[in-house]
Amino acid sequence: MRQSTMAGVAVGLALMPALLAGFAGPTSAIGPPDDPPPATARSLVVEPKEVTLHGRWDTGQLLISATDRDGVVHDLTESAAIEVEDPDVVAVGPRGELTPRANGRTSLIARVGGEERRIPLTVELFDPTEPVSFRRHIIPALTVAGCNAGACHGTPAGRNGFRLSLRGFDPVADYASLARDSSGRRISPNDPDSSLVLLKGLGRVPHGGALRLLPDGAPATLIRAWIAGGAPDDPPALPALKGLEVRPGPRILQAPERRQQVSVTARFADGASRDVTRLTWFTSSDESIARVEPSGVVEFARTGEVAILCRYLDRLESAKLTFVDPSTTRPWPDPVASNFVDKALFAKQKLLGIAPAGLATDHEFLRRAYLDLCGILPAPAEARAFLDDSRPEKRARLIDALLERPEYAEFWALKWADVLGNNRRNVQPKGTYLFQQWLRDHVARNTPLDTVFRELIAAEGSTFVNPPTNYFRNDRVSKEPELLAQNTTQLFLGVRMSCARCHNHPFEAWTQDDYYGFTAFFARVDSRVDPLNPRIARFNQGALVIADAGSGETIHPRTGAAVPPKFLGGPVPEIPAGGNRRTVLAGWLTASDNPYFARQLANRVWYHLLGRGIVDPVDDVRDSNPPASEELLQALADDLVRHRFDLKHLIRTIANSRTYQLSADAEGDADAEKYFARAIIRLHGAEPLLDAISAATDVPEPFKGMPEGTRAVQLPDGDVYQHPFLSTFGQPARETACECERGGGNDAGLIHALELINGTSVKSKLSGPKNRIGRLLEAGRTDAEVLEELYLATLSRRPTESEARSGLLYVASTVDRRLAWEDVQWALLSTKEFLYRH
Repeated sequence: MRQSTMAGVAVGLALMPALLAGFAGPTSAIGPPDDPPPATARSLVVEPKEVTLHGRWDTGQLLISATDRDGVVHDLTESAAIEVEDPDVVAVGPRGELTPRANGRTSLIARVGGEERRIPLTVELFDPTEPVSFRRHIIPALTVAGCNAGACHGTPAGRNGFRLSLRGFDPVADYASLARDSSGRRISPNDPDSSLVLLKGLGRVPHGGALRLLPDGAPATLIRAWIAGGAPDDPPALPALKGLEVRPGPRILQAPERRQQVSVTARFADGASRDVTRLTWFTSSDESIARVEPSGVVEFARTGEVAILCRYLDRLESAKLTFVDPSTTRPWPDPVASNFVDKALFAKQKLLGIAPAGLATDHEFLRRAYLDLCGILPAPAEARAFLDDSRPEKRARLIDALLERPEYAEFWALKWADVLGNNRRNVQPKGTYLFQQWLRDHVARNTPLDTVFRELIAAEGSTFVNPPTNYFRNDRVSKEPELLAQNTTQLFLGVRMSCARCHNHPFEAWTQDDYYGFTAFFARVDSRVDPLNPRIARFNQGALVIADAGSGETIHPRTGAAVPPKFLGGPVPEIPAGGNRRTVLAGWLTASDNPYFARQLANRVWYHLLGRGIVDPVDDVRDSNPPASEELLQALADDLVRHRFDLKHLIRTIANSRTYQLSADAEGDADAEKYFARAIIRLHGAEPLLDAISAATDVPEPFKGMPEGTRAVQLPDGDVYQHPFLSTFGQPARETACECERGGGNDAGLIHALELINGTSVKSKLSGPKNRIGRLLEAGRTDAEVLEELYLATLSRRPTESEARSGLLYVASTVDRRLAWEDVQWALLSTKEFLYRH
């Protein structure tokens, strides 16, 4: 007997409405598609090709797609005609949902236009009395409904006396809370519909969390059936969840098609697999681009890419989807790629219809390269030489020259010192000098980065003798291995683990077990006063000796058991008796095949050169924060490994790309900066900006206790000096491992303007008798020569004709020539062209 989809749906709705309709929950439905399916299909694909449903509560989800004559993929799951040969065996929902009704074999037939596909289907082990699983059904039902979210009962204190673990990470506690606490008043097996958990979730009694369940939804039906069956717990031997499979794989949709069904299959330790689409918590990485229904249907609002996160129990996977609307894209200008950096980004930009800007002018590139690579401005003579150079390879030659300057090592040592906690409160004044010098020397020698950080992680000895031990000096961190673990994963793996300290990460696959397994590598870090450099009590300036204590364990707060060291996302290593755990960790962390290390280094360097990470923020790598270009990030990481973690090679590769050398054209697409189609305009960092003012005026900034001529970038810890300009423009306190600690941002505000107008750092330099203006006037230079010199020293370019006219006219009309030139240079120092990287 054959029956159409609609007839099957009608019967199925009468028997099991919840499992057909799915869960509408608190998220509003997107609604049916407005656009018709493609008129012709070149190839029709149905996934899975064969279906087996096990038991009463198993379900299935079909994915039906077709590729048209232009090679565009269309999701037809909602619009295809589906028939079931024997509707007594299975019911088919309007979105391709499959619900078992009895044991048996049948076939599904999917039709689009003149094509059809037949899908064999089997239902086995169907038993109307089969109990609902607390762990496999009820916990994910509560997650989909949002009951165990952080804003609801998943908060540590719970809500109104009802507490659940966040996203169900502790099923033992959740079972007790739901079925046993409060004298069992939350459930009523004798009258399931009077159970408080259903009454509140369905909005039948007042509920602070508003409507969380729909009467016909799968979560409500499963919860009711579980209660009616006596609210049983699962047997101890229930096979564990091992992983999720998400369909489709990476897919590109094109307008007018905007919708895509996602399906999720869970795989368990006993080899069984079950469709869990209706029990999966879906989220979109960018809801301005696409939203996702609780049923797994994704709808795009505009051109872009998203990762659809799919969480079931403690596992999380994602579907990478792209949507392109050709009517909103720009013509592709077909720029010439300089290297693999451009090839990867141009491919992404072309796909999304984002036209890259043109190349930066020579003076823009000159200034950008000096400040990005060395943190300094070019001297007027250097600017003239570059601007007058007609050789086509002059930009590449400049990059090579800058990488050999001492300022390069000082500037990049500063970047690492910021995130490694090199400040006087942590490591004492002497320690800051030694740690900074150690970093600077390694950068100057171009020591491979894996060698540098392997030495740092495994460091032992006196903080005044072996400087990398200062990484472990922070009194708070050294007493909390958890903070050492968090800083290390954030710095060298790009993973923020702090959430998993208290509970499984809500937006990532990391669990408490992962957190404490990694923390165990630092459980034996010991710090003691160095007897050769004892602490001076008054100043607290002695050295510490960092060593391996030989004993000490990390205790899991939930289980109370000692946790063995475990690589993040990897195995438990074999560590011989008496072996140093940090040495083992350092080897794994910096290995060429570590899945995170090279990618994180490449991404961090890219961020410092381009102003935005490929993954951004750079230390927040997760499925819900996908890279702007996976191909580029992996290519940079692979290239870094091939060249043995050579920092100069990485910087040279990026700086020589056309992408790095694009202009900051403000016109264009909203996503142009995200995909690096133009240079990102951002305020210069505090230290290079102060140094630039000193260089432009030719008056060094005095720093107490430091030799004359010391630049701000050279300070081991600027906070030692409590410098008002540096503080105003965002110098970090170096208390965390986050790049975000450096303030400033992309916009100068009132506080910055006041510092430039009234601050002594600028005023004293402009009025100094022996400054650049004073020397030029003393040398008898003409007004035109002075103007050109000030423009070259301040903006790294010559004035335009109109600028020259207005500047010379102003000076000529002013009685005090010296004051007039001070006004001119102050005006140049206050321009966005000077203050911003562009």
